[in-house]
Amino acid sequence: MRVADTIANQSVPADSVAVWWLGQNSYLLRTAGADIMIDPYFSRPGPPEKYLHDQAPITADEFGPDFVFCTHDHSDHTDPDYLLPLSQRWPQTRFYGPPESARRMLDIGLPPDRVEALAPGDVVELGPASVQVVLSKTSEVSDVSHFGYIADLGGIKVYDTGDIMRGVTRQPALLEPIRNAAPHIALITTSPTEEEFPDFDEAAALALAIGARVAIPAHYGCFAKRTFDPEPFAAAFGDPAGPRAVTIPYCDCYTVRLARDGLALDF
Repeated sequence: MRVADTIANQSVPADSVAVWWLGQNSYLLRTAGADIMIDPYFSRPGPPEKYLHDQAPITADEFGPDFVFCTHDHSDHTDPDYLLPLSQRWPQTRFYGPPESARRMLDIGLPPDRVEALAPGDVVELGPASVQVVLSKTSEVSDVSHFGYIADLGGIKVYDTGDIMRGVTRQPALLEPIRNAAPHIALITTSPTEEEFPDFDEAAALALAIGARVAIPAHYGCFAKRTFDPEPFAAAFGDPAGPRAVTIPYCDCYTVRLARDGLALDF
């Protein structure tokens, strides 16, 4: 069964959220009332051997989310060859991103009334959900605006870091708005070798610093020469009283439910 069919057949109760990981930093957050896609990178430009999986998990014709959020204007996060046909096939889909991503969307032909440029601190209201914009990098290390997103999905808060900088745990100005938002789940871009991103130990420290209950590794499982084994990531979360690591298999989902007291999560 195609991934899109599996997603289409999945129902999510009102007190739950399903987090689908589709490779790299491509996620689908599903609630009972909305589908939010983050950084869909499915055009697969270049030779097939460039990728771990030569076929994209979803095509633009197969599935249309309600909302798309791009974290920054790099092609594996703002994918013009996927976003344009997606917008043409699914007229209800709305698109959000930093100014550079929004400008690229408009330049390739997305309708202006369905594209919105965001800024740090913005909160986008999406009916049953809301998304808060936070910074992921300081201007000194960023060639374009790098955003993270904290989605409040009926009381369950999911934070996607985007391409967050290594050394973020030493940047109080970046950490404070994330900590104040109190996300339950953190989707953390990490790498043991690429110095641009937090290594596994800093990813664990980041999850602890912002009070996340669960940390999920991101930014791997796509490019053949740019991936990692997630098991050492999980091993970095050794404190039983701290956040725990969860690895989502490729093209699978992790579901979390709001507990009856409305304050905790059931996993």
